[in-house]
Amino acid sequence: MANVERRLVDSFWDLRDDAHDHPDRWRGVTAEVLFQRLAEYVEDAEEHGEPMDWRSIADRMIAWRASEGKAAATNSR
Repeated sequence: MANVERRLVDSFWDLRDDAHDHPDRWRGVTAEVLFQRLAEYVEDAEEHGEPMDWRSIADRMIAWRASEGKAAATNSR
């Protein structure tokens, strides 16, 4: 498997693992919202002429859900 493919696979596993380890963080996220966010990150990299860093994409998606989860927890207090 090529290095880029390996990073892509690892990134998807990282996202899956985060959803498993933190289900509340991902609860209510529809496929549409998930793929839209993914497309925005990929498009952003393309527009800036940057190479696709899949590790960064997974990290950004996890950070997005973590920040949404913290905001929801704060608002429910």
